Amino acid sequence: MSRLLLFTGLSATALSLLGSAYYVIKLKSHKDKKRLRAKLPDGIFAWRRPTVLPTPLGEEEIWQGLEDLFRAVDLVPWISRYISETTSPNKVVSANGFSYITPIRGSKDIGPGAAVWLAFFNYMNPLTRAAETKNGQPVMVRMMAIRDQGHECVSILRKIATGPLALLSNNHCLPLFREFTFEDIVFGIFPRAGGCFEEAWGYWAKNSVGDILDMILQILEGVVFLHDHNIAHRDLFNANFLVDWHPESMLSNETAVSKPRVYIIDFEFAVEFPADCPSEERLCVGLPCTKWYADDYTRPYPPEINESIPWCPFKLDIWQLGYSFTFEGIRTSIKEIDELFSTMISDQPAERPTAKEAFTKLRQIVNCIPPKDLLVEPSFVEFE
Repeated sequence: MSRLLLFTGLSATALSLLGSAYYVIKLKSHKDKKRLRAKLPDGIFAWRRPTVLPTPLGEEEIWQGLEDLFRAVDLVPWISRYISETTSPNKVVSANGFSYITPIRGSKDIGPGAAVWLAFFNYMNPLTRAAETKNGQPVMVRMMAIRDQGHECVSILRKIATGPLALLSNNHCLPLFREFTFEDIVFGIFPRAGGCFEEAWGYWAKNSVGDILDMILQILEGVVFLHDHNIAHRDLFNANFLVDWHPESMLSNETAVSKPRVYIIDFEFAVEFPADCPSEERLCVGLPCTKWYADDYTRPYPPEINESIPWCPFKLDIWQLGYSFTFEGIRTSIKEIDELFSTMISDQPAERPTAKEAFTKLRQIVNCIPPKDLLVEPSFVEFE
């Protein structure tokens, strides 16, 4: 059996909320520990892409060896079902405050957006693994840092995803519930959200323009919060925004009363500057990613990104948002809004609005439009 050492001064009640607990896992022998660690990847990129290693380690094999570690922190790992898909061992999940379904989908529906779908998780890469508490509440376990990699991400998350800052309503960072460590590896436990913003249009969700604009406003509000705290995300694409649920107002043909909360995730490429750092010195050089990921970086980026000339990561964030809102297919059919999104992807960084300016402008436009006029389907543009 494994043993658990808990190093925290927090109460059980605090741990059940947003306080970050620190667990150090001990196996029954030094040899067991070393043997298990030797089987695991040595870096974040190797964990993310295990099949490109000289000796391929299957994505499932990485996590299968860590089942005892999950149990030591009172988690039940989800079961591998197909390639890149896991499922709850109970085939159903309990409410966790971050995943919901709409009445029109209901608990009997078996399609997307129904309760049964909350018991499945399709992962994009093996850095994240689905699990649940002993009460059946779904969570996500993320490998955040290993050896000398990923610790800036962990530092940022400890600052904004735990403690008092995590309670602020304008902070849209997905909360970090707990951490646990094994050897030189730091894992984070996060709530499992009900859906992804990437599916808000063009997929199964029947969201209205109003539904989508509400999500975009929340994303911008969250980015304003990050920038106000001297943090640039540097990976603000649609797959990195989660939602509690999709309102699907076009199914009910009514404006949704309850609005899903939107969360920003994946701070792997994020950078933080000291509060006393002058704005003109808050710059980066090279591709907008960590050095161990540079050779595999395929994200689109604006023309100012250069290997030798410094660029502003906050202006990059705005460009990435504008790209996500435009080149990934949506058109609101509202001239002022589509023009705003276009300015966000200007080739000239100085011509792009700040996050606060974009948020304020969009909120002013939306507030002047009757909700019933936003109860329309978004249009799409196909890009090659």
